[in-house]
Amino acid sequence: MKLVSVILPVFALVLIGWIGRVRQLLSPAAFQGLRDVVFFLAMPALLFSAIVNAPPFDLVAVTSVYFTASLSIFACGFAFARLLRCPLATAAMLGLNSAYGNTVMVGIPVIVAALGPEALPSLLAIVALHSAILLPLASALVEMDRGGRRSWTAMAGAVAAALRNPIIVSIFVAFLWRAAHLSLPDPVGELLRLLSAASTPLALICLGGSLPPLNARALDAEAALGAGLKLVALPALVAALGRLAHLQGLPLTVAILLGAMPTGANAFLLARHDERLAEVSAATVVVTTLLSPLTLSALLQLVA
Repeated sequence: MKLVSVILPVFALVLIGWIGRVRQLLSPAAFQGLRDVVFFLAMPALLFSAIVNAPPFDLVAVTSVYFTASLSIFACGFAFARLLRCPLATAAMLGLNSAYGNTVMVGIPVIVAALGPEALPSLLAIVALHSAILLPLASALVEMDRGGRRSWTAMAGAVAAALRNPIIVSIFVAFLWRAAHLSLPDPVGELLRLLSAASTPLALICLGGSLPPLNARALDAEAALGAGLKLVALPALVAALGRLAHLQGLPLTVAILLGAMPTGANAFLLARHDERLAEVSAATVVVTTLLSPLTLSALLQLVA
């Protein structure tokens, strides 16, 4: 039932976007326009209204567990690559591919469909820190491999870019709004509701239309290891650490499912200036996206 009612509709929208691109039903400019609507309007509206209207919640435990697990998996991928004498940049990207998930375009639709809107506070706490922690770390390591002098600049630039991200900004503004105990005027609330309704289907269609092409040369041990760490090891480690930390109920379920999301496309974008790194990241993004309906369905049966 979970597969039919939650997973299939979500990934059917991804498939619609992919078909629209490969059959040229939508032009690249059209996809860019849809992505802009999602990125600047629809998704920030959803996240802002969800946080402002959520019941009381505690964020420290769920974020501590999730990022302890994700940084540990990043370190495992990085260490394994270094043991194989891979360059620093390759090791950094393997770590990122293994730990950085598609928390917005896939994570939010899947988790809300499976667990309901009450799951959003815990989910959004992780989303708010996700790019701000993992992308600067990988960026700095990649730059160190290019000579080291730009590593701190790269990290600072990545942090600054994350803080300018409309999705992250909307989350932080919502937390400030909530802390100030402000209410939303009814017309503003209705506007946010209308924008929010468009966020999930458009985000998933845009994901399908923006999946990087899969190069058969990139389907090697690095992509397989990254996919295994991302889809299996990370959610398993989140579950283990959550139980050790006595994290229970909905927050733990959210963290486990979010750990099982496919690798985020930003990992591919970070690697795009290096052909070899881009190939492996693209392969990991596509493979994890294709396999995640199976792994998420299994997890939903176990934890939801």
